[in-house]
Amino acid sequence: MRKTNEGPSPVGVLLPSAVVGLLATLLLMLVGAIFVHRRVLAEQAIAPCALIFLAVGCALAALMAAKRAPGGKFLWAMGAGILVFLVLLLVSVIPLAQPINVVRMAVSLLCALAASALGGFAGANMRKRKKYRHLKK
Repeated sequence: MRKTNEGPSPVGVLLPSAVVGLLATLLLMLVGAIFVHRRVLAEQAIAPCALIFLAVGCALAALMAAKRAPGGKFLWAMGAGILVFLVLLLVSVIPLAQPINVVRMAVSLLCALAASALGGFAGANMRKRKKYRHLKK
C-alpha cells in the first residue's frame, strides 16, 4: 500500500466534526429540557444554558476538526464551529417561520466563534499519537 501526501477532504474533516458537535449540543439541550420539565432548572435559565450548550458543541466540533485537519488547523476549527451554528440556526428558523431576533443571533454567533477558537487552539496544540510506533524502522 502506497502512502500519499494527500490530506483528508474538506468534507472528511468538517462533516464528522460538525455531526459530533451537533449531537453534543442537542444531547445537552435534551438534558436541559428534562431539568426544566422536572423543575430542577428555572425557566429563566433556559437562554443562558442554551448558549452554554451551543458553546460546548462548537468547542467540541472545533477540537475534533483541528485534530483531524492537515494544515491551517485554526481555520478548519472555525469552519466546524460556524457549521454547527448555521445548522442549528437553520433548524430553528425554517420550521417555525418566525422572524429572527438579530441581537440574540449575534450573541449566539459570538459565543460560537469564541468557543470554536478555544476548541481550535486546544485541538491544534494536542499531540497526535503515532499509529505505528510499535513497528521499528
